[in-house]
Amino acid sequence: MNNVLNNLNHVWDWLNANGASHVTVILGVVTGLNVLLTWWMAKAIARQTRAMIQPVVNLEFHWKNEEKYNPESYFEIKNLGSQPLLVIDVKLYCGLDGGRWHYTDHQTLWDEHIIPPGGSLCPRFNFNRIFERDKLSWSLERLSYSLEVVVADLSKSIKLTYFNLPILSIVNVHKGMSLSVRWRYFLKPFKRHYYRIYYKFKKPHCPL
Repeated sequence: MNNVLNNLNHVWDWLNANGASHVTVILGVVTGLNVLLTWWMAKAIARQTRAMIQPVVNLEFHWKNEEKYNPESYFEIKNLGSQPLLVIDVKLYCGLDGGRWHYTDHQTLWDEHIIPPGGSLCPRFNFNRIFERDKLSWSLERLSYSLEVVVADLSKSIKLTYFNLPILSIVNVHKGMSLSVRWRYFLKPFKRHYYRIYYKFKKPHCPL
C-alpha cells in the first residue's frame, strides 16, 4: 500500500513540476489509446459484418448414370449462406490423358446470376461434342475435371473464388478473384458499347 501511495505522490509531483506540458503529454497518450481502441472496435465490427454477408457456397458434381467423370453431366452451385449471392464467373476445366488435352467450358450465361439463400444453380456440360470434333477417344478413367466459381455478395464488396477438384476430393476457397476475371469485367462495358454501335450502323442482310 505504501508503494502505491509513493508512486502516486511521484506522479503528482511530476505533474506539479511543469503542469501544462505534462498534462499535454498525458492527454496525448490518452487520445492515442482512444484512437487505437476505436480502430480495434471498428475492425472487429467490420469482421463481424463480413462474416454475416460473405457468400458460403458448396460445389458438387452430379454424374450422369452415376458414372464418375462422365463427359456429359451437370454440377451444382448451392448457396449455404443466409444472404443472397451473386455469381460472377463459372469455369469448368476438363482434362484428357493427364492434361495432354485440356478444354474449358466458360459458362458466361450465368454472369450476374443471383442465388437466394438455400437455392441452387445446376449448369449442364457436354464435352462429347468437343471430343468428336477433335476426333479423340476417351474413357472415364482418362478424364479429370476442375471447377472454378467466383461469387460475391450483392454489393460486390466481398468476392470469393471457390475450387472443386473431384479427382483429389478437394474443395477450397480463396479471397478475391483472378486477374483474368477482373480484366473481363473491366472490358465488358466497352464491348457492349462496341456492339451497340456496330449493329446500329450495320446494314441488314437481305437473303435472296
